[in-house]
Amino acid sequence: MVSLETLKKHNFKTIKQYYEYILESLVNGQRKQAETLATALSIAQKVDAIEYLEDYVSKVASECKNLILNAI
Repeated sequence: MVSLETLKKHNFKTIKQYYEYILESLVNGQRKQAETLATALSIAQKVDAIEYLEDYVSKVASECKNLILNAI
């Protein structure tokens, strides 16, 4: 589970910023980092992240959703 402490460590105010960080990691070619970040999410956070990413229509967003699903 990604806690408030983890969010603060990354200078994020919301969990949605953490989801964006996972997406940006993939955009920047840092797949291993994205996998590590996704694995840290709780099941509920993974579901929330996938729902959040539904608003994005791109190949990278689809890849990010798959990465999070595979981390469940």
